[in-house]
Amino acid sequence: MTPLQTLKNNNKTNMKKNIMAIIGVAALLATVNLQAQTNVPVNPPPVPDAVTNPIPNFINQVAVWGTSFNTNYNWTNVTLQIEDGYKQATGSGASDYLRVQYDMGRWNLGVEGEFLGVGSQFNAVEAEAGFALVQKYDFKIEANLLAGYDRTLKSFEVEPEVKAVKMLTVNSYATLGLSIPWMAKGKFDGTPQIRVGAGFTF
Repeated sequence: MTPLQTLKNNNKTNMKKNIMAIIGVAALLATVNLQAQTNVPVNPPPVPDAVTNPIPNFINQVAVWGTSFNTNYNWTNVTLQIEDGYKQATGSGASDYLRVQYDMGRWNLGVEGEFLGVGSQFNAVEAEAGFALVQKYDFKIEANLLAGYDRTLKSFEVEPEVKAVKMLTVNSYATLGLSIPWMAKGKFDGTPQIRVGAGFTF
């Protein structure tokens, strides 16, 4: 046998060994993969439902955050809230507001006055009705509907609002809210308003 034939035979033998090794590794991986696919977890993850395991949403996330630090106060004995704050609408400038709210459990009624610019002339009054979506310990999230008249724009307005309220002491609280006023006069303006306030409870 010539050296060239010997080299060809060695290459064929090496190639056969390589192919057999590749087939063996592939068979081993296929076996491991099949076993992994047939294993069923002992404790499958819970299926979301409305009662025992609700799907997380924004309101629930804010409620979890708001109750993560508890001041040991609660809204149970609160019937009256008096609040003053700052309201900012994009492109409209700043205004001050004063709100009085009467709580009846989770329901509330109130009235709000708005001043054009901080500490300046009175320009709007609105009546309020709402419900506490979440009320746990010293924290609550309210959905309110305000309706009234704006003297500056000479228009009736309806203003849905969502606000988070956190008690700071036994008779004081801070609030952060978002509202979108709809005016009866002129074109629809859905400019959101952000409000930050503080108040006292009685």
